[in-house]
Amino acid sequence: MNQKMIGNLINYERTKKKISMQKLCDGVCSFSTLKRAESGERLPDYFILERIIERLGKSVNKLEFLQDQEAYEICYLRMVIEEYLEEEEYEEAERALIYYEEQTGLKSELHQQYSLKIQAIIASQRDENHISARELFEKALKKTVNHFSIDNLDDCIMGEEEILLMLLYLQERMEKEDVSVYHDGKKAFSYIEQYCQDEEVRVNVYSKAAWLLSSLMIRLGNREEALWYTLQGEKLLTDNGLLLHLPQFLDRILLLEEKEESYLQWKKQRDALKQLYEEYGQRWEKERILLWKVYRQQENYLLSELFSRERKLLKKSQEKLADALDIDQKTISRIESGKYKPKAGTFQKLREYLDIDRDLCTTRIVTDDFRLLEMEREIARLGHYRRDEEAKQLYEQLKKKLPLEWRENQQYIKCMDTIFKRESGEISTKIAIEEAWTAFQITRGEIDSKKIQEVILTRSEVTIINYIAICYKLIGEVDMAIDLLERVIEGFEKSKNNLRYHFTSLSLIYLNLCRCFEKREKYIEAIDICNKSIDFSIHCQKGLSIGYMLSKKIYDKDEIDGDRKESRNRYLQAYYLMKLMNQAEEMLNLQNAYQKWYGETIN
Repeated sequence: MNQKMIGNLINYERTKKKISMQKLCDGVCSFSTLKRAESGERLPDYFILERIIERLGKSVNKLEFLQDQEAYEICYLRMVIEEYLEEEEYEEAERALIYYEEQTGLKSELHQQYSLKIQAIIASQRDENHISARELFEKALKKTVNHFSIDNLDDCIMGEEEILLMLLYLQERMEKEDVSVYHDGKKAFSYIEQYCQDEEVRVNVYSKAAWLLSSLMIRLGNREEALWYTLQGEKLLTDNGLLLHLPQFLDRILLLEEKEESYLQWKKQRDALKQLYEEYGQRWEKERILLWKVYRQQENYLLSELFSRERKLLKKSQEKLADALDIDQKTISRIESGKYKPKAGTFQKLREYLDIDRDLCTTRIVTDDFRLLEMEREIARLGHYRRDEEAKQLYEQLKKKLPLEWRENQQYIKCMDTIFKRESGEISTKIAIEEAWTAFQITRGEIDSKKIQEVILTRSEVTIINYIAICYKLIGEVDMAIDLLERVIEGFEKSKNNLRYHFTSLSLIYLNLCRCFEKREKYIEAIDICNKSIDFSIHCQKGLSIGYMLSKKIYDKDEIDGDRKESRNRYLQAYYLMKLMNQAEEMLNLQNAYQKWYGETIN
């Protein structure tokens, strides 16, 4: 997706929602900055772009960002600060915040807002100074929402970060026994229900608002309404496969649930997850939810690393590249080291010479319509749950709307056509492998399996390679599949980028590699991958695969030991994790295996 498409996307969503340009950019950037972005002339920096998309009510998780080193380091620094706060290491957080302020120069309202937010969190959590914290949260919010007022919320245009600041402000008022916060909390909840329609935005914001309202109901002695809000939050999290503050919701359900049968079912699910957290050394937090913590799921690529690795694939030295583009070699060196952000003209020259069909952010498909991005995500979700017919029907609708001048769209269609043709029997598995490699080479030229680890793969490219590995396994070429998947993992692990930014890609590869190791009866290797996958999932707060991977780990251990007698309770744990994450098909498969092994059904 190039900057023209991104500009069209912003303009389309803004016009559709009848938001003026002035209102959208108010407190975030200048009118001229937004105007240049919409025209495709020049995109703003990462943080401004992120906030504009948020204010349009859309999730930035639908985009894969290509960041320069400076933006990445600021994002990483924020992550470090927040980890210190989680661990209650406040002096370290304060030192990191000082460094953050030095690095950013607090030049924009967004960085000033972040600094005030962190100060407020420390005032609240460490000092228990809720008056000061409330004032700081309100000041932070008004940095970008100048005329913020609970009574006039409908006049405010707020993104995820701003809505969370509003919830934090309300939480501090609740701590000081402000009786009016009940009514204001209801108003905030209504605003979120009305304006946060994007499912991935709702999962972060709505669940936290539900927790806050549930806490208010408990203080007022209204257990029934408190339970209702708690269940709403839990459902939204698990429907989206998230572990994000799920432990707190589960413990609160047990606190509020009075029906014995429901209580016992919830307890089994809670205990299954808690046991997994303990096994993998993850703290089980049950009494507080960090309303300030913003959850990001998008893929992330480093600009400097991308240029460097693409240049090396072409076997070009920095000197030869500089000569070819009439650019100083020192400039190339500084770009690749991350010390210099290329100007627009230099960036374009490098893209064209290195044949990089990406701009500041990309997606599996190229479109200026968020609805099509949502359709693509839904097709992937339906595929994950093996609802193939529904996925195919939705894909056929999407296919008709995609412009074919973009290589990413050509690749996506070629890949999806291949998948559906093989599943319907129109082509053989061997032909599917050839077709999938053709799809991969639409964006990757003649790169073969032996060079995969040298390439920065996009999510779409990873999906294709993973599919090729599946097909290799189906025709008995399991070693080829293993080699291919291990090379993909090697490529990501060599990256300077934090692996959590590639969760979707890596979790897919881990799952397939585990199955391949089992096929070759390499059970020790399979167990290692299961452990890596589960640990990675918990660390990234994603829960869709944890029950399944736990069941695979138990199975592999039993194959080594030759005995399933001691594994009965572990299989029950895996089953209740699957139930927690609403994975009906995996539950049924495990039920059938359990019946076969132990001669009884799972309650």
